[in-house]
Amino acid sequence: MSHTVVSKHILGLEHELGVVLLKTGPNGVCLTAEGRRYYEQIASALQLISSATSELRERRGYPTLHIASSPGFAISWLTPRISCFLQEHPGIEITIRPTDRPPNLLAGEADIDIRYAERCAVGTTCQDFLHPRVFPVASPQTDFAQPGVIRTLSDLLSQPLVHEETHTHWQLWLNAAGMPAAEIPPGSRYWNAPLAIEAARMGHGIALALDLMVEEDLRSGRLVELLDTDIRLHTYMLATHTDRWHETEITCFREWLLAACGAP
Repeated sequence: MSHTVVSKHILGLEHELGVVLLKTGPNGVCLTAEGRRYYEQIASALQLISSATSELRERRGYPTLHIASSPGFAISWLTPRISCFLQEHPGIEITIRPTDRPPNLLAGEADIDIRYAERCAVGTTCQDFLHPRVFPVASPQTDFAQPGVIRTLSDLLSQPLVHEETHTHWQLWLNAAGMPAAEIPPGSRYWNAPLAIEAARMGHGIALALDLMVEEDLRSGRLVELLDTDIRLHTYMLATHTDRWHETEITCFREWLLAACGAP
């Protein structure tokens, strides 16, 4: 469902219950104390519904993998390659849901979650499979992408930077590059990485990009890489409910994914 539809359902539920379940803060949306208690009480019921649904699908002979993924990976890497998995496993159906919010695997919101992250959630098992390089990119049409303009890390800070939802990614990258940055110059902020990269394509500023997300842009010349760096931050991880790690369909997808990206 879209964010708008979900928000309407949440507002209706809050009105019916007479309490606020979610609050918005500087780090995004999170549960209130009442929302947390309510979730903890109903999570087991949601898990029962999910388990019953999965069992019924299996009895009908239509195993379906529900794959959640960060939008950038879903769009740039998984979607162009998923037909290979389907050809190798014609008896498995899939759904792919790009989402910035990790699903609750324990509550059955997805079978598999693929995310650029540091650690696993409690109750899940994870497999690292990609450790992408991260580097600054810009449109070749911009003044700051011309040869000789960006020669050092300090030069970056004098140019317009494109941020994702927060400044954290730029701070992590600069720290890893050897330039601790307590404060990052303000700039345009976008909901997620794909939007930030699109802003860079349009000449709005310099964005940080993962190599797998901009391969075609670099080949076609829509974007150029600035500086010569080899910075790798988080890894891409495949996560499932620990109890489901060895299920046939999940194992098939995990093995295909590792082979497709050359992971050991």
